[in-house]
Amino acid sequence: MTKIIIKICLFLSIIFCAGQLFAQNNDTKETIDNVAEQYLDVAERQSVLYYGEIQESHPRTANHPFLKEIQYAKARLSYGGIVYPDEWLRLDWSRNQLVILSPDFSNIVLFPENLDYAEIYGYRIIYFQKDTLQGSPATGYYILLHDEQYKILAKETVLLRKGDTNSTNFDYSKTAHYYLYKDAVYHSIKNKRGLLKALGSHKKELRKFISINRLSFRNAEELLVHTITEYEKILQTD
Repeated sequence: MTKIIIKICLFLSIIFCAGQLFAQNNDTKETIDNVAEQYLDVAERQSVLYYGEIQESHPRTANHPFLKEIQYAKARLSYGGIVYPDEWLRLDWSRNQLVILSPDFSNIVLFPENLDYAEIYGYRIIYFQKDTLQGSPATGYYILLHDEQYKILAKETVLLRKGDTNSTNFDYSKTAHYYLYKDAVYHSIKNKRGLLKALGSHKKELRKFISINRLSFRNAEELLVHTITEYEKILQTD
């Protein structure tokens, strides 16, 4: 926030000086006014990202609770209907928080209700609100792995745990969860058998597809995305 204010002040000083030098030129004045308004509009829209609370620090642990890396990653963010193409984000699974790095290097928690989506590490992150449909997962941040005829949501449950009774060492336990949204029902997918059961039809063709492509639940994301995509193709030919 501090850096934004400094930039605005510096820019306005330049604009003021330019306005004094070219006071007699109405076209120039109009151009300067327009540029100033555009700059202030951008600065104001940018600053709304940093109104959240500062995230508390994490305890020292053997691993971390974030998506992929502990470091911030360059991301594309759509927030409050405005797209910010180059922001630094990290997703904290343990606290269910999407965090942005501010210009003064503070860890600012974004308001989840303002998030349209974030694109980071090639994933699309959404904030899902639990609904009344059968099997609906809990409210929180999810990865939207697939969003065509059917949807696939993924997330991690990350819990802080102590090594043993006498230990001062901590780490995070991580459990991946996958949900298939099909026919107004959310299916929790825990293995290949569960996926085929949730899909219901064309199991023979899908088993053959999985076998030929050597797909396994050890790489659950690949299995889910490729199998669902193939299933949608098969349905189109029915």
